Amino acid sequence: MYKKRIACTPNNNPNTEAYTQEVLPAARKIRQLAEELGKNQPSTEQMKEAISLLVKIFEVKQVDMEERRERLEEILNIHQLQNTFPEIMSSLKEPILI
Repeated sequence: MYKKRIACTPNNNPNTEAYTQEVLPAARKIRQLAEELGKNQPSTEQMKEAISLLVKIFEVKQVDMEERRERLEEILNIHQLQNTFPEIMSSLKEPILI
């Protein structure tokens, strides 16, 4: 379900080398983690790693902050991780600086 979402976020970074060297390996690592887990529940550390990789992808692709928040909030809500990662939830509520 989320495999396609990484690819669907806009790449606003004109630096194609950054995309190749940072986004693609991070996306591969997320897929690798998912494949290794299969149907098993991920540990908190594995979830944290996947979210960190996703945040890195958003940063390199220079995804708009509002979309970053929406995507992260959606993932945390769907998987009921708000209490597991309260620091992420609280960071999502910070105002966007323009």
